[in-house]
Amino acid sequence: MALFKFVFLGLAGVGIAFLPVTVSVAQSLSTNPARFTAMTCQQLWYVEQQTLAEGRVCLQSERAKRAFSRADRCISSNEKILPAKAQNYLGQLRQVGRQKGCAGF
Repeated sequence: MALFKFVFLGLAGVGIAFLPVTVSVAQSLSTNPARFTAMTCQQLWYVEQQTLAEGRVCLQSERAKRAFSRADRCISSNEKILPAKAQNYLGQLRQVGRQKGCAGF
């Protein structure tokens, strides 16, 4: 019985730890990727940084840190902590940024 409680609490702890990341990232994925081509470079940058911040990926630039200073504390600078859906979303966004010739993409 003690082992069951430990495993259950361990699983609950993992679920709780990752739940806010998944919910937050889902909010930032609200821009339909089909609209990326109509967005300015500034808008693409903002959506990219918002997605990272809400996924609790540590932002690198001072500009991004200032823009999202109220975001939850970051937990890693590795984007692999993001769900696959968020990683794909960022890939599509960055591809459009590169095609448009936006700096930083």
